Amino acid sequence: MKSGVFTWISFGTGAVVLALGAPAVFGGCSSSSTPPPANTGGGDGASGPSCTTAAGEMPPPDCDDTDESCPAPSPACPTTPCNGSSACLAMADNTGKATQDFRFRKLNITAPAALAQKFVQQAVIDQGINLKDQCGEGGDGTFNWLVRFDPNSKQVTTGGAPPSTDPFGLGYCFVKDTIQGLPVQPVTVNMTQGSDGSWSSDAITKLFVPIFLAGGDAGTGVVVLPLSQAKVSGVTIAGGNCIGSYNPDGVTSPTAGGTCSDYDPSSCQRWHTAGALGGYITLNESEGVNVQTLGKTLCVLLTGGSSTTQGGTECATDANGNVTAQGDYCSTTNSPGGCADSYWLAATFAASAVTINDGSADPNCNGSGFTGGGGDGGTGGTDAAAE
Repeated sequence: MKSGVFTWISFGTGAVVLALGAPAVFGGCSSSSTPPPANTGGGDGASGPSCTTAAGEMPPPDCDDTDESCPAPSPACPTTPCNGSSACLAMADNTGKATQDFRFRKLNITAPAALAQKFVQQAVIDQGINLKDQCGEGGDGTFNWLVRFDPNSKQVTTGGAPPSTDPFGLGYCFVKDTIQGLPVQPVTVNMTQGSDGSWSSDAITKLFVPIFLAGGDAGTGVVVLPLSQAKVSGVTIAGGNCIGSYNPDGVTSPTAGGTCSDYDPSSCQRWHTAGALGGYITLNESEGVNVQTLGKTLCVLLTGGSSTTQGGTECATDANGNVTAQGDYCSTTNSPGGCADSYWLAATFAASAVTINDGSADPNCNGSGFTGGGGDGGTGGTDAAAE
């Protein structure tokens, strides 16, 4: 099997490294803009534009394929200690700060179809991003993607963070280390603001966003998903603290433990997004990512097992070690079709304000040695790194 481990159904057990590769464009964000309107409940049918995304395209940042027909839960889902008065349950306050710091709270995959399926979205993506038994969320808190906007210098910094022992006090830190031979660290690039208040960044050559495996051993507790030619667009920052908004009707009533499940995603979303991202992952790189729970590589999942070996657990390769299956995107031309050696990945996201400190006390964030492990209460988050 390959060296990487990608835990897809990790309910309490996993984390991943998302590598956002080459040129990326951070689009649309403006503190003067407003987030998408939250659903008022009761089946108002106020859904957004379609999320259908072809290879090479970006989804509308506020897309929503649901009919927003979910009823308001009774009793309502608790949001403590998140700031329930903010549109996005902010975990900190960017007011008066030179930079606007965020953590993703939702990442809706819109392409490829293999990753956009409900099973992967809920069991993997949502479970990792959702906080662990806080703010009504019962996730792992292991997928921590940070973004820092600096409107004064017109720069944006993005990267991943270890799980935090104190998300609301000490906050998070950007990982700065070499993991599995890859330079996992935040990347800072210039950005420009459009006439609509949105921001767009220069290209990011390679970005690795770590998701830590709960209970993983040192050196094996993070996986790398390499995404190249990535770009982010349509990001709208509201009031300095929110990208998108929380929908209180998008959840079920709380359990005895105080956590709430997402309502049926075909009817209603817990989060309304206000940003989009896209990029490609080569099949050769995806073959190095093992979907541990499914016992196969990410390449097999992406291609639907069209050409495999090792009993269907790995993609077949030619004499030069290149995957023989074909995707919907070409890395050499950075366009759909063509050499078909890659798959286009696209998503929308919501994010809320967090504290990002310098990470000086965390070995994962200061380059003093990758410690692995993770899950809520892991080694990360004692400080946070900023460029």
